[in-house]
Amino acid sequence: MAQKRPNIILFMCDQLRYDALGCYGNNQIHTPNIDRIALNGSIFDNHFVQNPVCSPSRCTVLTGRYPKNHGTRDNGIPLRDSEITFPEVLRENGYLTAAIGKMHITTQFVPKEDEQDDWPEDRYGFDIIHTTCDCKTGEYLNWLKEESPENYEEVKMQGERKMKEDRASAAEKDVSGPPQVYESKISPEYHQSHWIADRMIDIIEESDSEKPFFAFCSFVDPHHPFDPPEPYASMYAPDTLAAPVFREGELEDKPPHFQKARTAHGFSNEKYDYRNLTPHQWGQVKAAYYGMISLIDDNIGRILDALAAKGIANDTLIMFTNDHGELLGDHGLLFKGPFHYDCIIKAPMIMSWPGVIPQGSRYSQVTEHVDIMPTLLELAGVRPPYGVQGTSMVPILRGDKGAGKQYAMTEFNCYDWGLSVKTITGKDYKLTYYAGEDYGELYDRNQDPDEFVNLWNSENYQDVKAHMIKKLMDRIIETEDTLPLRIGKY
Repeated sequence: MAQKRPNIILFMCDQLRYDALGCYGNNQIHTPNIDRIALNGSIFDNHFVQNPVCSPSRCTVLTGRYPKNHGTRDNGIPLRDSEITFPEVLRENGYLTAAIGKMHITTQFVPKEDEQDDWPEDRYGFDIIHTTCDCKTGEYLNWLKEESPENYEEVKMQGERKMKEDRASAAEKDVSGPPQVYESKISPEYHQSHWIADRMIDIIEESDSEKPFFAFCSFVDPHHPFDPPEPYASMYAPDTLAAPVFREGELEDKPPHFQKARTAHGFSNEKYDYRNLTPHQWGQVKAAYYGMISLIDDNIGRILDALAAKGIANDTLIMFTNDHGELLGDHGLLFKGPFHYDCIIKAPMIMSWPGVIPQGSRYSQVTEHVDIMPTLLELAGVRPPYGVQGTSMVPILRGDKGAGKQYAMTEFNCYDWGLSVKTITGKDYKLTYYAGEDYGELYDRNQDPDEFVNLWNSENYQDVKAHMIKKLMDRIIETEDTLPLRIGKY
């Protein structure tokens, strides 16, 4: 599609809803810089993650393989050393590769200074590493200790509070206000998002025209705790924001773990009773969440300006996405988990490369996170290794109407909950299958886009249900691991 190998920046935000951006139709949030990427590039409107939590989704992006095959099926499972990542492939093909921000491809909440302390010897293909995590430990915290002791003490407290709150039982949770909404006293220029942007700008300013770079620039936010600093903390007025999508009694036809999660009887580390939260408190959650996104957006603007100042904006391919979404009060729930609503498994997918990727285009084809690796490799002029299961999105960008997929598959072996879940999503219907259970979920995505009514047991939809189960079985079989490479007949 292009002759010159581009620099590549993959922006990822943690727990960012696809509809929390101006370019995806949100007229209440301020995201001019992310919208600028979209205006100069292309948007995909039906892009889906392969897992609704951090590590499995990130490992899918890095390997181009489904969680059942790369092995990281839930948080707490490190990516295997034997898996080939696309930064590794790019490095072997002449790229300088950098990991900046939150990676979460190994474990968190264990005694170690930096996440990469337990990375393999080849460092998953990254030459340069500047990482931080939800608990704000590692290089970022050490840098802050030297640069601003006052802000260091505040951030250290925030990280310790995060670990304590996640490990607390339901009875020990802080319920003095809306869940995990806190005041932050740090200055924006010492925030994680600013530090991540600074490290990305360093890569840009030090880049060599003879050697292209790839940077995985991954922001920790807007993952909870919801604690933006000023002026972002007061940028949005809670009572002016759209109320969560909710209908009284809507969870009655859902699998039992939905109601357990709503009443603090779930099995994740985010056990809160959401029933008594007021509209104002839900607004406080959304206002803080939006503030974190606008802080990220401002820092992405700084990165875009650095590309322009260096004179390499036209030589740089940008992709923007998430690892998964956020419930944000929709359906009376918060955070994420085995609830495969669109607000969790549908992802923003924005690509820009001046003169190569069509400007101002939108695509409705179904695409998946597993497609990111082959897409970026094709645009870099590199062949994907054997075992990659995704399909390049480049034919869609070229205008091939037959490109894309009929269905996206999302899976979750959520050990805390004792559930093994697979979801298949098409343009018309979504079906979620729970292994070993009589219940399931089926939604008409056109007639019921908010996914209020579960049609699993509806007599009028049994043919649709059977058809979708067959399509799910087809995808499960089609996505069995092809490794190792077969080299002979016998």
